[in-house]
Amino acid sequence: MPRVTRKRLLEATPEQVYDVVSDPRRLSDWWPRVIRVEDVAGRAGAERTRWTSVLEADSGRKLRMDYCCTGATRPQRYSWEHELEGTRFEKHMSCQTTDLRLAPTDGGTEISLTSVHGLKGGARVAGFMMKRSQREMIDRALTALERLFA
Repeated sequence: MPRVTRKRLLEATPEQVYDVVSDPRRLSDWWPRVIRVEDVAGRAGAERTRWTSVLEADSGRKLRMDYCCTGATRPQRYSWEHELEGTRFEKHMSCQTTDLRLAPTDGGTEISLTSVHGLKGGARVAGFMMKRSQREMIDRALTALERLFA
Protein backbone atom coordinates (compact mmCIF):
# COMPACT_ATOMS: atom_id res chain seq x y z
CA MET A 1 0.00 0.00 0.00
CA PRO A 2 1.82 3.14 -1.17
CA ARG A 3 1.99 5.65 1.68
CA VAL A 4 3.81 8.98 1.46
CA THR A 5 4.26 11.67 4.13
CA ARG A 6 5.85 15.06 3.52
CA LYS A 7 6.29 18.01 5.89
CA ARG A 8 6.78 21.75 5.56
CA LEU A 9 6.86 24.85 7.70
CA LEU A 10 4.31 27.53 6.83
CA GLU A 11 4.38 31.15 7.92
CA ALA A 12 0.87 31.16 9.39
CA THR A 13 -0.93 30.05 12.51
CA PRO A 14 -2.49 26.58 12.64
CA GLU A 15 -5.93 28.26 12.62
CA GLN A 16 -5.12 30.19 9.41
CA VAL A 17 -3.83 27.05 7.70
CA TYR A 18 -6.79 24.99 8.92
CA ASP A 19 -9.25 27.53 7.47
CA VAL A 20 -7.72 26.96 4.02
CA VAL A 21 -7.05 23.21 4.02
CA SER A 22 -10.40 22.28 5.56
CA ASP A 23 -12.51 24.24 3.08
CA PRO A 24 -13.18 22.17 -0.05
CA ARG A 25 -14.02 25.38 -1.95
CA ARG A 26 -10.36 26.44 -1.51
CA LEU A 27 -8.85 23.25 -3.01
CA SER A 28 -8.27 24.89 -6.40
CA ASP A 29 -6.02 27.42 -4.59
CA TRP A 30 -3.54 24.77 -3.51
CA TRP A 31 -4.33 21.17 -4.52
CA PRO A 32 -2.69 20.18 -7.84
CA ARG A 33 -4.94 19.67 -10.87
CA VAL A 34 -8.14 20.83 -9.13
CA ILE A 35 -9.76 23.40 -11.38
CA ARG A 36 -13.00 23.72 -9.40
CA VAL A 37 -15.05 22.12 -6.63
CA GLU A 38 -18.77 21.40 -6.97
CA ASP A 39 -21.65 20.09 -4.90
CA VAL A 40 -20.23 20.84 -1.45
CA ALA A 41 -22.55 19.36 1.17
CA GLY A 42 -21.69 20.27 4.73
CA ARG A 43 -19.74 22.97 6.49
CA ALA A 44 -16.08 23.77 5.82
CA GLY A 45 -13.90 22.17 8.50
CA ALA A 46 -16.59 19.71 9.56
CA GLU A 47 -16.47 15.94 9.49
CA ARG A 48 -18.63 14.20 6.86
CA THR A 49 -18.56 17.18 4.50
CA ARG A 50 -18.77 15.89 0.91
CA TRP A 51 -17.69 17.46 -2.36
CA THR A 52 -16.80 16.78 -5.97
CA SER A 53 -13.42 17.92 -7.27
CA VAL A 54 -13.07 18.55 -10.98
CA LEU A 55 -9.48 17.84 -12.00
CA GLU A 56 -7.71 18.36 -15.29
CA ALA A 57 -5.49 15.54 -16.57
CA ASP A 58 -2.32 16.18 -18.62
CA SER A 59 -4.38 15.33 -21.71
CA GLY A 60 -6.79 18.17 -20.91
CA ARG A 61 -9.54 15.72 -20.05
CA LYS A 62 -11.65 16.59 -16.99
CA LEU A 63 -12.07 14.06 -14.18
CA ARG A 64 -14.77 14.26 -11.52
CA MET A 65 -13.93 12.70 -8.16
CA ASP A 66 -16.12 12.56 -5.07
CA TYR A 67 -14.63 13.00 -1.60
CA CYS A 68 -15.77 12.89 2.01
CA CYS A 69 -14.14 14.32 5.13
CA THR A 70 -13.40 11.43 7.49
CA GLY A 71 -11.85 13.37 10.37
CA ALA A 72 -11.73 16.99 11.49
CA THR A 73 -10.20 18.40 14.67
CA ARG A 74 -9.69 22.17 14.51
CA PRO A 75 -6.89 23.24 14.16
CA GLN A 76 -4.83 20.04 14.34
CA ARG A 77 -6.17 17.58 11.78
CA TYR A 78 -8.22 17.29 8.59
CA SER A 79 -8.64 14.03 6.64
CA TRP A 80 -10.60 12.98 3.58
CA GLU A 81 -11.10 9.98 1.34
CA HIS A 82 -11.93 9.44 -2.29
CA GLU A 83 -15.29 7.70 -2.57
CA LEU A 84 -14.39 4.80 -4.85
CA GLU A 85 -17.56 2.70 -4.83
CA GLY A 86 -19.23 2.65 -8.24
CA THR A 87 -16.34 4.41 -9.99
CA ARG A 88 -13.82 3.15 -12.52
CA PHE A 89 -11.15 3.43 -9.81
CA GLU A 90 -12.88 0.81 -7.62
CA LYS A 91 -11.42 -2.18 -9.45
CA HIS A 92 -7.84 -0.91 -9.02
CA MET A 93 -7.95 0.71 -5.56
CA SER A 94 -9.23 -0.35 -2.16
CA CYS A 95 -8.77 3.13 -0.64
CA GLN A 96 -7.36 6.57 -1.31
CA THR A 97 -6.99 8.80 1.74
CA THR A 98 -5.35 12.11 2.59
CA ASP A 99 -4.48 13.20 6.12
CA LEU A 100 -3.27 16.66 7.16
CA ARG A 101 -1.75 17.31 10.59
CA LEU A 102 -0.93 20.81 11.83
CA ALA A 103 1.35 21.69 14.74
CA PRO A 104 2.34 25.14 15.99
CA THR A 105 6.01 26.10 15.76
CA ASP A 106 8.01 29.22 16.52
CA GLY A 107 7.00 31.48 13.67
CA GLY A 108 4.31 29.35 12.07
CA THR A 109 2.92 25.89 11.55
CA GLU A 110 4.41 22.56 10.63
CA ILE A 111 2.13 20.78 8.20
CA SER A 112 2.39 17.04 7.69
CA LEU A 113 0.54 15.70 4.66
CA THR A 114 0.07 11.94 4.24
CA SER A 115 -1.40 10.19 1.21
CA VAL A 116 -2.32 6.49 1.21
CA HIS A 117 -3.40 4.50 -1.84
CA GLY A 118 -4.55 0.93 -1.32
CA LEU A 119 -4.05 -0.93 -4.60
CA LYS A 120 -5.85 -4.05 -5.78
CA GLY A 121 -4.90 -6.90 -8.08
CA GLY A 122 -2.47 -6.14 -10.89
CA ALA A 123 -2.32 -2.48 -9.88
CA ARG A 124 -0.15 -3.48 -6.90
CA VAL A 125 2.87 -3.97 -9.16
CA ALA A 126 2.77 -0.23 -9.91
CA GLY A 127 3.12 0.71 -6.23
CA PHE A 128 6.58 2.25 -6.68
CA MET A 129 5.28 4.50 -9.48
CA MET A 130 2.29 5.47 -7.37
CA LYS A 131 4.61 6.50 -4.52
CA ARG A 132 6.61 8.73 -6.84
CA SER A 133 3.50 10.43 -8.21
CA GLN A 134 2.13 10.85 -4.66
CA ARG A 135 5.39 12.51 -3.56
CA GLU A 136 5.24 14.90 -6.51
CA MET A 137 1.59 15.75 -5.87
CA ILE A 138 2.12 16.37 -2.16
CA ASP A 139 5.20 18.50 -2.82
CA ARG A 140 3.22 20.60 -5.32
CA ALA A 141 0.39 21.02 -2.80
CA LEU A 142 2.78 22.05 -0.02
CA THR A 143 4.59 24.50 -2.31
CA ALA A 144 1.24 26.09 -3.23
CA LEU A 145 0.39 26.43 0.47
CA GLU A 146 3.78 28.04 1.12
CA ARG A 147 2.99 30.61 -1.58
CA LEU A 148 -0.46 31.29 -0.13
CA PHE A 149 1.00 32.07 3.28
CA ALA A 150 4.25 33.79 2.23
